[in-house]
Amino acid sequence: MSEMNPYDSFRQLSEMLEKGLNGLLFQSINNNPLIQVTKLGIEANSRYIELLKRNRELMASYMNLPTKNDVANAVKQTMQAEEKIDILEEQIWNLQDSFALATQEQNKVLGEILEFTKHIHFEWQKTSQELAALSEMKNEFEEMKKLLQKDKEEPVLVAK
Repeated sequence: MSEMNPYDSFRQLSEMLEKGLNGLLFQSINNNPLIQVTKLGIEANSRYIELLKRNRELMASYMNLPTKNDVANAVKQTMQAEEKIDILEEQIWNLQDSFALATQEQNKVLGEILEFTKHIHFEWQKTSQELAALSEMKNEFEEMKKLLQKDKEEPVLVAK
């Protein structure tokens, strides 16, 4: 014959209890007066909670204490300020980089201007020396011209 397992009987008993409790719960949930009473209780409780919130806000304003909303707004504004500061820092870094590049370009241009000025000065000295030499040559030509004119004015004696 089959042996009786104590766990099987325990399982059957627990299944019967579960079915009974489930039936009781379904009857309670489908109970319309219970739902109406619960609804009234929830509405009264929510009105009471709203009244407490308003009173808490009022008391906090009289006592000059920050409320949860005030703290949340302060945190939000602080975060916005930090974001703006981060943006400004990034813009400052970009400007510093731009100024560094501009300074390098200016130094490069100044170096080129100095080189060009040195070259112009050298050319000017060279031109001055050439001008001095040309002036000397001009003076020599003038003297030669005077000598030639003097020779034309004096008669040349020719022997016959």
